[in-house]
Parts: sequence; C-alpha cells; structure tokens
Amino acid sequence: MKALFIVGFMGSGKSTFGKNLAEAMSVPFYDLDQVIESKTGMRINEIFDTWGENTFREYEAKELRAFNQIDKPFVLACGGGTPCFYQSMEWMNQHGHTLFLDIPYAEIRNRLEGTEQNRPLYKEHTKEKKVDELHQLYIQRREIYLQAASILGPEAQNMDEVIHMLNS
Repeated sequence: MKALFIVGFMGSGKSTFGKNLAEAMSVPFYDLDQVIESKTGMRINEIFDTWGENTFREYEAKELRAFNQIDKPFVLACGGGTPCFYQSMEWMNQHGHTLFLDIPYAEIRNRLEGTEQNRPLYKEHTKEKKVDELHQLYIQRREIYLQAASILGPEAQNMDEVIHMLNS
C-alpha cells in the first residue's frame, strides 16, 4: 500500500490514530492541517478568518494532491472536510487506501468540548449555538466518509489487527 488516507469528522482522532498506525507500520506520518499551517505560516483558524473557507478548501485540495509525488508508503491524517470538497474522496480512493474512523456523534461532541479556538467550523457552530447544524454537518460528511475502502469503529485499538485488516 503506497498511501493510507485517514478520514473522519473533527475530533475523531485521525492525527493521534494516524501517528500510532504509521509508527506500527514503520512509515512516515503526515497531518494535512499541519502541512498547510507550515506552508502558510498560519493556523487553520487564521486561514479561515483571513481567506475564508472556500479559498482554504482550494488550497487544501492542492496540498492533498501534492502527496501523489511521494513514491514511498505513508500515512496521512486528513482534515475533517478534506474528503468533502473537490472530489477529494474519489481522488484518495484512486491514489491510495482510505480509512474512515467512524466515531459516534455523541462521542465526537464530548471530545470537541473546549477545542473551539482550534477548530473553525466547531467554533462557528458553538458560538452561534447551532449544535443541530453541527450534527447535520456530521451526518452529511459521514455519507462521504462511508465511501472509504475501510471503516474502523471506536473499538479498534489493536494496531496489529488494523494492519492485518488493511493488508487483507
């Protein structure tokens, strides 16, 4: 497997899980949000505030596709919205293996508490008390995430089992 793209809603644990999985597989790990922050010199929330979401999504899609230049196996944790714009889920499925971390919404909400400053879309929804809209966003995005080649629920903990599943 050349590329493993980890997708899921904000707060699903893509970065933490991805680091652990990459370490277990002895391959490099990348976090798309960190790559974008490094290249722009701005935090994701600053990019949203300065450029707006549309420009951010264009830049995000461009940076995602740049990973096609890497010719060795790697793990990439994508942003929560990455698969949902510019046919990026389709692109990831064509250029690697996609893994959806399927975490129930109630658990996501618990994990997100207190993280508003680092998550622009969560900040927008909590600031305006639009938690129902956040749940709708979760439902909409989950439909796209379900197009992933592999799906893991919150019970998946054993990296050897995950690696075996991915190699099957």
